[in-house]
Amino acid sequence: MTEMVDLSTFYAPRDIPVLIGSLFVLTASVGVLRFPDLYTRLHASSKLVTLGSVGIYLGVALEFTDAAAFTRLVAVLLFQFLTTPLTAYLIAQASYLRGLPPVLFDQPGQPADEWQALGQAEVLSGPAQSVGGTPERS
Repeated sequence: MTEMVDLSTFYAPRDIPVLIGSLFVLTASVGVLRFPDLYTRLHASSKLVTLGSVGIYLGVALEFTDAAAFTRLVAVLLFQFLTTPLTAYLIAQASYLRGLPPVLFDQPGQPADEWQALGQAEVLSGPAQSVGGTPERS
């Protein structure tokens, strides 16, 4: 039988990483709501949720006393670190190849794509707008 842990009191080594991780996840959700296109939303969701899960998993790991539970937690964290960025990359690549252009902002005196890294992507002036159509292929 397992003993019950009193979670009603503040325990800094456990609670601070969970709070920091929760702030990362909250920031990711704000980024998904506020960013203008799929590419920036993917960046916010994949990077920040992965970083946030580290803090949450670290706080949970500090609470466990069983080595088997800790090992499983580390395996889940490793799996998430390997698969989340790869999945975001594959979704972004598929979207770009299907013709979804990123939203770019042209600032006065400075082009939005100064290195022409995005090729045929459409450049917008002014506030964020959704962009339709597909880029031309040469």
